[in-house]
Amino acid sequence: MGSRKKDKCKKSKHKDRKRSKDAGDACEVTKGRVRAHFLDGNTGPWAKSLAAQESQNIQGARAEPSPRDRAETNSTEATAASATDRTATVTPTRRGPDYSAPSSIDIVADPVLHALSTRRSISKVDPETPNDSDLLEIIRSISSVADHKSLHPWRFLIIRGNDRNRLGDALDEAAGVVRKPGETNTKPLRAELLLALVSSPVEHDKVPEWEQHVTAAGAGHLLELALWQAGWGVMWRSGTLTNTEPVRRLHRLTDHELLMGWFYIGAVPERYRQRLTTSTRPLPKPEQFLDTL
Repeated sequence: MGSRKKDKCKKSKHKDRKRSKDAGDACEVTKGRVRAHFLDGNTGPWAKSLAAQESQNIQGARAEPSPRDRAETNSTEATAASATDRTATVTPTRRGPDYSAPSSIDIVADPVLHALSTRRSISKVDPETPNDSDLLEIIRSISSVADHKSLHPWRFLIIRGNDRNRLGDALDEAAGVVRKPGETNTKPLRAELLLALVSSPVEHDKVPEWEQHVTAAGAGHLLELALWQAGWGVMWRSGTLTNTEPVRRLHRLTDHELLMGWFYIGAVPERYRQRLTTSTRPLPKPEQFLDTL
C-alpha cells in the first residue's frame, strides 16, 4: 500500500514538473514572438494579445484547480453573472474607456505618427510646386485609402497657369460679380498649383453614395498628409460656390459627381518653417473624440 502511494506521488510530481516545463517553454516562445514583434516596430493589438496570452500561461502554470474547485468556481461565476444580468436589466450603466493600461504608442518616435500629429495647413505657400510626375507618385501612394469594394470613387484635376484665371471667372459668374476690365479674381492665384478633388460615386447595391463620398474625402486627407511628408505646404479650400453651376461646368462634372474643393500646393515659406520648429500649439484633447457604447 505504501509503495503504491509513493508511486502515485512520484507520478504526480512528474506531471507537475512536466506541466510547469511545458508552460515555461510556451512562455519563452511567446516572449520571443513579442520581442520580435516589438523589434519589427509592430506594437499594436497583436503584441498586446501575445502579452496577455503569456500572462495566462504563467498563471496556469502556478495553479491547476481541482475538478471540485473548478465546479465551485463555475457555479459562483454563473450566480454572479445572473445577478449582474438582473442588475443590468433594471439599472443599465455605461462605462467610459479604460485608460489605466499604459500605451505602447509613441507619436514622437514613430515618423508616420509624428508627421500626422505635426501636419499644419499652410495658407500662403511659395511659388515652387511638385511637378506632374511627383503628383502621380503622390496619387499612387494615397490609393490605399479605405475603399469599400475598391470602387475608387474619386479623381483629381490639375489646375495651373491660366486655368486658375478660368476658375476665378467661374467663381465670379457664380457669385454674380462683374469686374472692371483688366481685373481678375485673385483667390485662385494664391498658389501656382491647385488640385481639384472630385467625388465620383458609382452605382452599387452594397455601397451607398454617402459612403463613396467619405472615401473621396479620405483620399483628400491622405493627399494632404502625403504632400506634407514630402515637404510641400498645402491648404484645402472650398466654400459656398464650390458646387454652383458655373464651377461645376468648368470642372466637367456629371450630375452624380461632387466637387469637394481645391488643394492649394506650394513650397513651405521659411517663416512658416521657423514657426513650426518653435510652435507650442497643443493638439486637441483626444478624450473628447473617444467613447464607448
